Amino acid sequence: MAGALDRLRKLLGEPTCWGWARPRLWEAAEEHLGVRLPADYKAFLDLYGPGAFDGFLWMDRPVDGTAEELARLWPPSGRGCTGSGSGSRRYPFPFRPQAGGLIEWGGDEGGAVYSFLPEEPDPVDWRVVVETEEGDWHEVPGPVTEFLLDLAEGPHRPSFLGRYRSGPEIRYHQSPIS
Repeated sequence: MAGALDRLRKLLGEPTCWGWARPRLWEAAEEHLGVRLPADYKAFLDLYGPGAFDGFLWMDRPVDGTAEELARLWPPSGRGCTGSGSGSRRYPFPFRPQAGGLIEWGGDEGGAVYSFLPEEPDPVDWRVVVETEEGDWHEVPGPVTEFLLDLAEGPHRPSFLGRYRSGPEIRYHQSPIS
């Protein structure tokens, strides 16, 4: 995990703003979700904050930790769906709060939704699941910083990324915090 985060840091450079780490926000999010979130995901967002890679793939996390914000970021029923993975073509994975249900962590300009698949007991082993705007589902290995590094470096670029290709100097643009 630290290796991928260190490599991302070299590619992205130092964050333009410091002081994102707020352990109590992560504690509130994990209590809300009923699971520990991956340490690399939290470390990346603690370092760089909410934002987007080249304006393409955005990432978010609680910024004030209110119950309303947690419910907005991680609604208890996913996207109002109770997909179970058994025979459901549209929703082949369960959603939170169902055990092992998808936990959304980002999206992209093409309408794809990026989630964790928390089937493994250790969050470092969670896979990334992507639902494209067309309703296609893709599973890729985690941890999330390895996935982001592949996005940035491009050697194992997943087909669902469509036209997105990181430039020679990928940028992470922090979202303004209100």
